[in-house]
Amino acid sequence: MTSPVSTSATPAQAIVIMGVSGSGKTETSLGVARRLGFRHIEADHFHSAENVVRMQAGTPLTDTDRIEWLDRLRLEMQKAVQDGTGFVLSCSALRRSYRDRLRDAVPGLRFAHLSVDYETALQRVGERADHYMPTSLVKSQFDTLESPKGEPGVLWVDASKACEAVVEEVCAWMHAPIPSSEMAALIGLASKMPDAPSPRKEPPLTSEPIYNNRMAQRFDTLTDSLMAVLMAFMVGAVFVNVVLRYAFGSGWAGAEELSRLAFVWLIFVGVASSMRRGELMCFTLIRDKFPRIAHRLIDSVSALLIATGSGLSAWGAWYQMQFGWQNASPVVGYPLAIAMLPVLVSMIALAMLALVQLINTWRTERAVPPALANVTAD
Repeated sequence: MTSPVSTSATPAQAIVIMGVSGSGKTETSLGVARRLGFRHIEADHFHSAENVVRMQAGTPLTDTDRIEWLDRLRLEMQKAVQDGTGFVLSCSALRRSYRDRLRDAVPGLRFAHLSVDYETALQRVGERADHYMPTSLVKSQFDTLESPKGEPGVLWVDASKACEAVVEEVCAWMHAPIPSSEMAALIGLASKMPDAPSPRKEPPLTSEPIYNNRMAQRFDTLTDSLMAVLMAFMVGAVFVNVVLRYAFGSGWAGAEELSRLAFVWLIFVGVASSMRRGELMCFTLIRDKFPRIAHRLIDSVSALLIATGSGLSAWGAWYQMQFGWQNASPVVGYPLAIAMLPVLVSMIALAMLALVQLINTWRTERAVPPALANVTAD
């Protein structure tokens, strides 16, 4: 007589509703989250603007495109765990490597695979409106899908059934205590996962960069190099001046004057660099309180105000430079116009970037906000 399989004390608290586009992930995950009282996480909302543009153009995402997206999802899941709340993640998780990457973040993570045939998925995606997922990408979803059969903690659900029946089946599975053997397999799987290096360690940007291309890379290289040189000069000048004061009893007053000049250059070069990267003058907290239809108008007004203010500042800097050529600094004797040159260049750059931002506001599509998403397009 075999002994019964021991179970964990509590039912599962974390689940991913997975499947190809058109399988009903969003509707099912919302229903499961409501029934269980869990937090709902929609993977669509964590795609970068570049990924959205690619999908709108009918271009399938690559593994490289999905790495940062998966890492954002990992962080969001871990936040829910830290808050002590269960969560339901709606995510395609087509490849085994994607699922393992998610499991590595939350040991014991379960998956409910919504299985659907190609014709049904194609029909459902075609009937969806106001979403960036075209029907042309449905085939690529089936081509990418790696079956989760045989993986621990996976429920296989026939997604052709009514949504209520699918939600009921998933909730019943979640309410059932987790067998300890299954939990051990899940945790063991996560512990064997290699530590995959994250491609980026920087904190998230305030908003998406204004533009991304080879010119942007050159612009960033130029501004970053200038800031590094200016910072090194300031540190070196101050250090040498301190050594001179303590070693010889007197420093060089010109070091302080040149350090102030370098500081002015550093500030305005950094302003132009931050604007391009989307880390400057972002008012989404206020904008998002308005109806979605007004977002583009608010963004346009913001860009116009930035362009106008920057243009006026550049105009004033130009006049100051004309007077500055006739006046010299008291110690080193450089023309004071040099101190206004970074202001002029930086404000011209800001005005041009604001105009590019204005054009992008009306040229590119916005990512669908949480309240309007109706299909997972990853």
